[in-house]
Amino acid sequence: MLGLDGIRIKLCRKESVAFFTKYSQAKAAAPCDTRRHTSERPDMNPTEVELKLLLPGADALTVEQTLSLIPALAACTPRRQWLWNRYYDTTEQALRQQRSALRLRCVSDQHWPEDAAGQAPTGEWIQTFKTAGLSRGGLSQRGEWESKVASGELDRAALAATPWSALDPQGLLFNQLQPCFDTRCRRTTWLLQQADGSRIEVALDIGEIAAAGQVLPLLELELELQAGMPQALFELAQQIAREIAVLPCDASKAERGYALAQGVSHAPARARATHLPAGVTPLAAAQQAMGEMLEQFTRNLAGLLQGDDPELVHQARVAWRRWRSAERLFRPWLTELAPREPLRPLLDAMGQLRDLDVACSETLPGWIAAYAESDPARLELARQTLDQMAAASQAQRDVTRALLTQPGTGLGLLGLAHWLHELSGAAAEQEAAQRKAERAWARERSVRLLSRLHRSIEHSSRDDATMPEQHQTRLLAKRVRYSVETLLDLLPEKKAGRWLRESSRVQNRIGAERDLLRAIELLQQSAADSGLLDFLRGVAAASRHSRS
Repeated sequence: MLGLDGIRIKLCRKESVAFFTKYSQAKAAAPCDTRRHTSERPDMNPTEVELKLLLPGADALTVEQTLSLIPALAACTPRRQWLWNRYYDTTEQALRQQRSALRLRCVSDQHWPEDAAGQAPTGEWIQTFKTAGLSRGGLSQRGEWESKVASGELDRAALAATPWSALDPQGLLFNQLQPCFDTRCRRTTWLLQQADGSRIEVALDIGEIAAAGQVLPLLELELELQAGMPQALFELAQQIAREIAVLPCDASKAERGYALAQGVSHAPARARATHLPAGVTPLAAAQQAMGEMLEQFTRNLAGLLQGDDPELVHQARVAWRRWRSAERLFRPWLTELAPREPLRPLLDAMGQLRDLDVACSETLPGWIAAYAESDPARLELARQTLDQMAAASQAQRDVTRALLTQPGTGLGLLGLAHWLHELSGAAAEQEAAQRKAERAWARERSVRLLSRLHRSIEHSSRDDATMPEQHQTRLLAKRVRYSVETLLDLLPEKKAGRWLRESSRVQNRIGAERDLLRAIELLQQSAADSGLLDFLRGVAAASRHSRS
């Protein structure tokens, strides 16, 4: 089962990348109709193209009015509907493993009575099947098939003309389906018909996701391209983001529903292995790898809006360092870098927060315990110091969250996503013009970067080497590790493994020293006890002496 699922997911992924490349090559062609497939329009392209935006800090009571005043939407008449969705899967979550979703939706123009909770709503019923697709920076493309059904029951016959037939030819999977979670929301839509022929549906969803007795608030905006090119989505999103803070995030309602049902909402998003196909061009590799990095970045930012887990900030910073390393790795083929200045306040705030989190949870507890030993006065001092640092960490977390509710941050994130999308056209051109001599680019870039690391290690190993020099070596070791991880499938296996071990060893050795010195700086800023500071300085000096 797992082996088969893994193969299918990989195939879907390759098909998605191929579709995205083909789609990009058609940028100069006439706009295409991308509306979802329905039983009434079997000739439609069943590909959903949309940009998902969370609305951090927005007021659910006034956000609709604010949106209606935006010039692009002001001339449109909004339509309000109430949606009730129920998602189905097997107990083993077979659909989730295939990155697919099956739901029943009831649509009504009237608000359902509050006392109707637990009862099946009345309205028009629609069954929807979604398949795995491609998501980059909030812009998602995936297959979607809709059919009207007579009642609030799943209809297998309505799936006959969809990929479900290949997924479940005998109907065994269908017979095992059961409800997993519900979403309930009021949806306000605006339909834009633009002068260039683009047609975009803007949908504001305000409601909740309910699973396993838990409820998660829902407040998001979806921009769905019904005709035209994705460029139109970004232009509209940027206009909206100037008025309302947005956070591009491709996590679907289904994903959040599964997470809520399992009690892992706001869980940190860790880096996934990047599987690059043999013969991939540098720009195509950059787009795929950096798309996954941006996804990791925005998902952790979304988690940070509600979650206090320090790992959310850590993984967001890991994603950003991976992005910056990829910029340097692919720099010879990039005509320009993505704009990052609008994100500088957020990045600086996250850096300060991470320093405090590391000091509170990793660096100080062990050394303070050694300092206090069994001395009651020192034990009380240790408790007060850790409490003080924890309060500083929480205050900085609030500062970081507040920056996510600023329009400038959302514009900066949209800028990254837009830059990544524009890269697709250049990638298609490069693929057409690729020369045979360029096929060894991955190994050549890795060897060059590793040589730089060796020179930096030699330079920073001097007896008089400064901590900034040590820190630069650590950053370079991270770049080597992230770059090799990105290009792993394109490099000789044994050499890649050796390069990863070497860079990780350098990073960890210097990192422990740097974290201790940074903790001492933070304690100095908070006017900590001089005896404790002297003790920690002694530990740092001993550590450096043993290394030299």
